[in-house]
Amino acid sequence: MYGTIRRYKVSKPKEFNERVNAQFINLVRRVPGFISYVAIDEGDGWWASVSLFETKEGIIQSDRVAAEWVKQAASELVSGSPEITAGLVVVK
Repeated sequence: MYGTIRRYKVSKPKEFNERVNAQFINLVRRVPGFISYVAIDEGDGWWASVSLFETKEGIIQSDRVAAEWVKQAASELVSGSPEITAGLVVVK
């Protein structure tokens, strides 16, 4: 199992949450090997997501899908590029 954490600086976390729930979640669920997706409102404009996939290719594809979605659907809410951590899940 592989995971990716994406951390964003957002100007309107509530609006970003609503868009993710209405649009993005349906896209990421279609990525082959999808296991789960959760998001965390860290406060102070920081927002993070944690995605799990069966394969490394799944996390790579999900990062591409996320980048494209942010560009098309939420670019005015996100400052800069996300911080991304990805790799093999070692504790389950």
